[in-house]
Amino acid sequence: MAQKNLSCDGTKKGGVDPIALFEGWLEAQHPPFKLATKRIYLFLWKRFISWTNEHRLHFSKLNEAHIVKFLAELEDTNRQQRERYQLIIYRAYCELQQLDQSFINPAQPSSINDIHSTSWRNTSANQAKQFLLPTENKALIKALNAEYVVLSDNGQSLAWPTLWKRRRNSTIIALLLGCGLKALEVLSLKQSAVITGEKTYFQLDTGQFMPFSAEEQKQLNRTSPDASHIHAYISDYNGQHRILNVPDWACDTLTLWLQTLDHDSSQHDGLLFPAARKPRAGHHSLAMNPATLARVVNGWAKLHGFTALSAQKLRNSYGAACLEEGATINDLNAKMGFVASAAGGLRLASEWQQFLLSQPQTEH
Repeated sequence: MAQKNLSCDGTKKGGVDPIALFEGWLEAQHPPFKLATKRIYLFLWKRFISWTNEHRLHFSKLNEAHIVKFLAELEDTNRQQRERYQLIIYRAYCELQQLDQSFINPAQPSSINDIHSTSWRNTSANQAKQFLLPTENKALIKALNAEYVVLSDNGQSLAWPTLWKRRRNSTIIALLLGCGLKALEVLSLKQSAVITGEKTYFQLDTGQFMPFSAEEQKQLNRTSPDASHIHAYISDYNGQHRILNVPDWACDTLTLWLQTLDHDSSQHDGLLFPAARKPRAGHHSLAMNPATLARVVNGWAKLHGFTALSAQKLRNSYGAACLEEGATINDLNAKMGFVASAAGGLRLASEWQQFLLSQPQTEH
């Protein structure tokens, strides 16, 4: 294994590359992991390492409290997925222990599963599917409309980078809720996906996406839409090139964002939602990765007083709104790009009804 040659003696642990360490562990497994499994595990580990970097912590110097804090902050992630993160982190530190026998694994189950477990296992996303109630939908749309006023009429009081980011983030929230976009679509749609009709009328062609090379997929911790087994583009099950109507309440927000992109026309790679205004050092693509999208949604929610918001919850809520308007299961499959044979629409409809029944009567 390549990392066995990496020095990890005592204070030299700081010189170990955490990504190389984990990749070596993945490649050493017998029987070998499937490629898809490797990608998922590596994405989880990279998200953890990104968190340590953001907090200016070195992965070799973390303790139990740090691990618990990371797990508790996964607001877009349900309990089962959090437990998967914990297991991956534990296994990565086991690999570090192989290089330094004196190292104590900060993610060992005996400590993480103690009284602290409540702080990271309890999450409102633990149900199979999460939705916004109709009243919450209205409140969120009201917040988006208020944000539009601030970012258009009073935008001159904000620095351009801040204004750019807030306009992008509001548009992402609006299209997740208003069009039911998949997270992968947010990451990869081109600007050409926006179809302009009448003066204030828009549609989205979800078939207009940016394909990604194998190298870009690895760098961005994501799958290319044309290679994804969960994406409807693999065959035309009512979802290959679905055309989505942008609701009236989202059109102004989308218009403002398109104008913003035009202002920086030479810098955004043609993506509808680039990760940044211009490429950062060491990055060749402006495409978002899933962790960035999660931070965008969570950051917008905190700014506007919403809790436990995620891209999937917004998409689910779009589907629920379609059902409330009389959509059939076939309609739902077509609108949301579900593969018909996977019963996605049927499952969402069933869980929406269960969700409603679980709410106090006054909330319906």
